[in-house]
Amino acid sequence: MAFMKIKPTDSLFFGAGKPFNAGSDSWTDSSFLPNPSVIWGAMFSVLFREGRVTVKDKEKLQIKNIYLYNEEQTTILVPAPLDIFVDSDGKKYIAKYRDVDFISNYPLKVISSIDTDKEVKPLENCFIEINSLYEEYCEDNADDLVLYNFDEVFVQDYKIGIKIDKKSKTAKDKHLYRIDLTQFKEEWSFLIEYECDIDFNQSGILRLGGESKIAQYEQIADKPIGIVDYEAYRDEMLGELKKQKEYKVLFKTPTYFENGWKPKQNGLLCANVGKYISIGGWDMETRNHKAMKKYIPAGSVYLFEKQETMDFELEDDEAYKGFGSFEILKKD
Repeated sequence: MAFMKIKPTDSLFFGAGKPFNAGSDSWTDSSFLPNPSVIWGAMFSVLFREGRVTVKDKEKLQIKNIYLYNEEQTTILVPAPLDIFVDSDGKKYIAKYRDVDFISNYPLKVISSIDTDKEVKPLENCFIEINSLYEEYCEDNADDLVLYNFDEVFVQDYKIGIKIDKKSKTAKDKHLYRIDLTQFKEEWSFLIEYECDIDFNQSGILRLGGESKIAQYEQIADKPIGIVDYEAYRDEMLGELKKQKEYKVLFKTPTYFENGWKPKQNGLLCANVGKYISIGGWDMETRNHKAMKKYIPAGSVYLFEKQETMDFELEDDEAYKGFGSFEILKKD
């Protein structure tokens, strides 16, 4: 397994998978973070540009994890689980799971609930320090969760543009539009965990996002301290899970299921799923646009009844691009 740090040098734009027409739309739909395929495409393009791969070598590069990384503090973040809720006073709650005790059209055996009478909402655009998944989240210690809001990692910006007539080279009337942009704060970057049959250069540049902005990449020779600590927690927990009847699966990147939100995996008891996102893309081999597919968002949490093997079979033929990255966690 190898690690690469990617540091954008400018603000970035990531489309949200919806058509945009500068004549009828004045504000683009955009996402704050890139889909895994965007990062994979940027990395693969480096190898392709250098003549090290062809379009038929796509699966030689496999992204395993995408983290937010603060090298100075050795902090590593993933999207916060969507079964963490917050009330109007800022108090956090981790959902409890109980058997359904009433007749309804609810399709699963277990329902999640929050132990409060206050109005709550799930955390969105929020990240959790990866070791806190094991130290606090899995121990049902909501008060001590180490969470980061979006604005602690990024600066949100925007730019105004106007469509230009190709013939007259002048601005078109009523074609003003706005694009939302995302920019990393100085100490933050992406940390990519990947496997590849071909070595990257020690450092270099790649192009990232909808406007192909420049980003610097750098290979990390030694496994980051935060990853070493996290793997120790994970190994310890997998031992504990052997004694439990249920377990959670936290999806850290968008994930595709053929049946919408519901996986084929046996033993599904409950699901806390955010709003689906539409992801398409460009096929380098066929030189055509790909059909849009609906993905559950990062942070979605599924509760399963323990099976013979605690693993998860992904249903996406492009999982090698980083889709469907997950953690297996104990319920509490």
